[in-house]
Amino acid sequence: MNTDASRPLLVDRIADELSRNTRLSVRHRWFVAGLLAAWISLLPSVRSLAADTYDLTPDLKAGQVQQVQAVLEVRGDLLVAADEGGQEKVPIVVTGKVSYEERLLAVSESKHLLRSVRQYHDASAEVKVGQGLAHPKLNSERRLIVAQLGEGGAILFSPQGPLSRDDLDLVDIQGNSLAVPGLLPCRPVQAGERWPLGRESLAVLLGLDVITQSDVQGTFEKRDGQTAILAIEGAAEGSAEGVISKIVIRAKANFDLSRRAVTWLAANIREQREIGQAEPGFDVTARLRLALSPQNQSESLNDQALSAVNLTADGGATLLQFRPQKSGFELVHDRRWRAMLDRHDVCVLRCVDRGDLIAQCNISELADAEPGQRLTLETFQQQVLQSLTSSAGQVTEASQNTTEDGRRVLRVQAAGIASEVPIMWVFYHLSNDSGRQASLSFTFESRMLDRLADGDRQLVESFQFVSRPP
Repeated sequence: MNTDASRPLLVDRIADELSRNTRLSVRHRWFVAGLLAAWISLLPSVRSLAADTYDLTPDLKAGQVQQVQAVLEVRGDLLVAADEGGQEKVPIVVTGKVSYEERLLAVSESKHLLRSVRQYHDASAEVKVGQGLAHPKLNSERRLIVAQLGEGGAILFSPQGPLSRDDLDLVDIQGNSLAVPGLLPCRPVQAGERWPLGRESLAVLLGLDVITQSDVQGTFEKRDGQTAILAIEGAAEGSAEGVISKIVIRAKANFDLSRRAVTWLAANIREQREIGQAEPGFDVTARLRLALSPQNQSESLNDQALSAVNLTADGGATLLQFRPQKSGFELVHDRRWRAMLDRHDVCVLRCVDRGDLIAQCNISELADAEPGQRLTLETFQQQVLQSLTSSAGQVTEASQNTTEDGRRVLRVQAAGIASEVPIMWVFYHLSNDSGRQASLSFTFESRMLDRLADGDRQLVESFQFVSRPP
């Protein structure tokens, strides 16, 4: 039945009947007219407000479940710092795919907040950098992921335990499904009408922390049955972890007018990002394909399955786990730390906050000592002073303690000058009853002390000796 065509005929027929019935009072006529208007408003529609005007407001409710599948293909060059301020290009090719069920947990328009929980069925990639090849996969014990989108951007974590940096990179990709509704105008639009995309949602979709400039616009191109065809196009400039990035995007999307939801998105994204303090820059083109399908329910995400799971981002939820491939230890750290080097003799981490280098940490396993033999604090201080002779360093603090699991921790803090810059060092020596030993040294400019806060103590307190790799 063509609803739009049948309405005038229905109105005329009822009007004729009313005109023949002279016993109806004026009040009765108004009552019938009101019923007629209410009945017409309940007829099936796609929220058409005028001949070619449709409401592209997403229908978001807590409890909704959808299946999400995404494929991301990236080609281009990594940019690596070279001598005398130059750059070297290293070719990179990445093919990644994710598949998950997603249940909305909270929707707050006043706080611009969306929260969901996801059960990942797949999150993997093939990464070719130069002649190197890697196949990272999401930890099978971390497939439950909570995603939150708010004024501070996107946060993803696992209530099952800390993610590794590789795990986070696999799930926190361009094309975050929580950001997709934010691309819509959230108002009635006509065919051919344009609107500027909200910067917060666009930043999350593109993998940026913030967008500072943007001319990216959406266009309602046409209606095809129950589908509104949308186009997205423009350029944006912003930053990720304080590093400037420039992006040009061209995309198409399908909006289901009956479901009031985006069901498909395909985008070509050209990105140029500068070299950062802990990561290379890049000049790449990415192709994103995203499919979103509704589900009535999810056994893995129903109330019973989630009843014993903490889905809130408490103090330790966003910490990351670091376990090197060639050393016998592990630790957890906040997301400012990134691994720069992983060798059997030393691992190097850098703490970068909003583009600023806060500190560097060198971690080395030492040869085992005889069981029961421990380095003294006095001897450790002498070793520290010998290492600082060229920087005129002076010990300012020294302490020792034993943890609940029997690890003894020696800590020596020193200050000095390096290249005419005031520098601070914090050295740790860790040992256990079986003779395992390790050293950690933190180096940072004195002015960064407050921003590092207790970052060194957090790493040391979480440090654990584990089985050495074969």
